[in-house]
Amino acid sequence: MRRLLSIFVIVLTLSIVGCPPAPKGGTDKKDSVQVLVQPPPKLDSVEHLRTRVKAAIEQVHARDLYTTNAFWTVFHGILGMGLEKATLKDLKAGTKVNAIDYICDGGEVRGLQFLPTPHGLDVMTTTMPSLEGVAQGHQDQFIAEMAQWGMPSTRRFKVAGKDFTFDDFIRHSTMRASVTKNQELSWAIIIISQFHGTDYAWTNSHGEKLRLEDIVRFEINAPTDPAACGGTHRLFGFTWAYHLHMKKGGSKIGVWADTAAKIEEYKELAKKYQSRVDRSLSTEYFKGPGKNPDPQVRISTTGHIVEWLALALTDEELREPWMQEAVNALVQMMLEMKAEPIESGALYHAVHGLQLYYDRVFGTPAPYLPLPPRGK
Repeated sequence: MRRLLSIFVIVLTLSIVGCPPAPKGGTDKKDSVQVLVQPPPKLDSVEHLRTRVKAAIEQVHARDLYTTNAFWTVFHGILGMGLEKATLKDLKAGTKVNAIDYICDGGEVRGLQFLPTPHGLDVMTTTMPSLEGVAQGHQDQFIAEMAQWGMPSTRRFKVAGKDFTFDDFIRHSTMRASVTKNQELSWAIIIISQFHGTDYAWTNSHGEKLRLEDIVRFEINAPTDPAACGGTHRLFGFTWAYHLHMKKGGSKIGVWADTAAKIEEYKELAKKYQSRVDRSLSTEYFKGPGKNPDPQVRISTTGHIVEWLALALTDEELREPWMQEAVNALVQMMLEMKAEPIESGALYHAVHGLQLYYDRVFGTPAPYLPLPPRGK
């Protein structure tokens, strides 16, 4: 019975929107394929895990992104690989350019539109079915993901022949943010806390007086399950703000005590619903056990949860066996799919999580990354 569980074959038939990145030399189209899914090899040492994580990261970096890819794919690629390493290939010219440089210099990307506003600059956001997987799908998503790689506020952007800076995006995001207008604030919370600090107070464009703590309270009180990607983005946002608050010597009282409790609650849920077979994390996120065999789904769910855990866990927790096994399971899925296209949101959030994990456990975390204090 165990042997039957350990190796099984599924038929995967998907038509993926937004031209998902293919392996080097491959196409952007997804055909019906047979995919072998099996439990990852047992780890015999920490060095073994380091080697496997590095191999998974490198195979993602080897996948080409193109100037013809959709904006959704391109900015997720930058999230996964970083401002310096993400490149775009121009098939006509046969050359590669740095992806964020191309965008900042006014390069055209399908689904990308920057919009000047009275308070700065916005990114077109839409949930129209025809633009799903093409344009930005969530408020402030692009700029928050760039902020996660240390984008300076002074970075220049050329829009319709005029010069703007990243600060124009920050200012617009801050002025738009509201806890009464039915907004997605999971990304705004990163931007405001990163560039204004966790004690920041302001009056928004609606005339509402706000503090960053109001945004935090809104996010931790909002339901997690129906939020984007099982609530992992919501968790990532207020965890980012909480670590920034603690990093500057803040106290764990009031909303911050409630945030800390929420983070601990969801750490335990991730661990509780981990698969006993292959040690991947639940395909139902935090709602309960989930065993969807579709490798695209499994990479997306385990990848998003690992990405949040790589930020949320302490140094000691990152080295606990259950987390090492979850990372190893994600690596196995990604290596098994190295010859197949993978939906860009799933692929690049997963590799972003692996990069965060690798830097914290085996390397040196970036100085702008807010991390939990040492010790439990």
